[in-house]
Amino acid sequence: MIAGADVAVVGGGVIGLALARELSSRGVEVLVLERGLTGEEASSAAAGLLTAQWEASAHSPFFDFALRSRELYPSWAEALEEETGLAVGWRPTGVLQCGRADFLEKFLWQLDAGQPVERIDSAEIRRRSAGRVAPDVTDALFFPRDSVVNNRLLLRALRRSLEIRGVRILEGMAVTRFLVEGGTCRGVETSGGTVAATRVVDAAGAWADLDPNLPFAIPVEPIRGQIVELADDGPFPTVLSSEDVYLVPRSDGRVLVGATAERAGFRKEVTASGVATLLSAAVALAPSLASARLSNAWAGLRPGTPDGLPILGESPVAGLYLATGHFRNGILLAPITALRLADLLTGAGAPDLAPFAPERFVESVRAR
Repeated sequence: MIAGADVAVVGGGVIGLALARELSSRGVEVLVLERGLTGEEASSAAAGLLTAQWEASAHSPFFDFALRSRELYPSWAEALEEETGLAVGWRPTGVLQCGRADFLEKFLWQLDAGQPVERIDSAEIRRRSAGRVAPDVTDALFFPRDSVVNNRLLLRALRRSLEIRGVRILEGMAVTRFLVEGGTCRGVETSGGTVAATRVVDAAGAWADLDPNLPFAIPVEPIRGQIVELADDGPFPTVLSSEDVYLVPRSDGRVLVGATAERAGFRKEVTASGVATLLSAAVALAPSLASARLSNAWAGLRPGTPDGLPILGESPVAGLYLATGHFRNGILLAPITALRLADLLTGAGAPDLAPFAPERFVESVRAR
């Protein structure tokens, strides 16, 4: 039997690591259980976009949740860097969304909501993009507060923070089932033995529905996302996006081209068609990338839900909490998810997680 903890966090991706760090700062004894290596799945495969506004075509509770998390990022990143001595690569690049005038109209509600959005003309598009955008693009919106982080550096810093704090992390430790006694979760069974815990948080991403013996389903499925990395020597000052692709500049001159969204089960593969589609759309948006060097490509499995929203809060089984289903917003939502789940677990308040509560899927009961 493995030594237990007050809270066992299942999953060592960005959500699980951020939550463990926040709980440790409140004096909670935490144990992180990761089936592979921390951060090696969707969290490391992401592009690091912190884009609360870029894809928001209507006001919603999710929009407010994402905005709050984006606002937390500068201080959160700074605190991590100061604690660990490791850079996380947060940069306020903004996002330049290019497209047809009718496509861009659906984002303009944000102006009435007091959010910073700039509609720019052809000359300003060229200036903001350092001449990268194709000459036939004449309409664009600029979201100045959307930003980026180097997600792989962020994961390294989160892992180091937990080590500094003495938080136990068990890698290569697959959780096989939740230990439910008398309607309450008392811990987990793992490939290495039983772990007792007062509370358990399932933050296992695409693998969250890991226990078929639970009386309810966790409706999360893997959505494959492929990304291509290009090496380019020219300036790339901002994130560029069209209806078909986004281009994320790294500080080292690399440009990430993303991303597909495919229902392919748990097949984490890079395909010829996926790469070809991304590269074609990238060159159409930024023709100078035709001469860029293809330096890497990878795929990750993002946790999707039926309504596209994360699942956050206590499950129908007492003592079992869910922090999963973030789809492609796990990096963005890590700070706010950590805060709100930690509030819930420590009784430090009553966070309004109703729009994301597991109860909205209670009808998803397993057939027996």
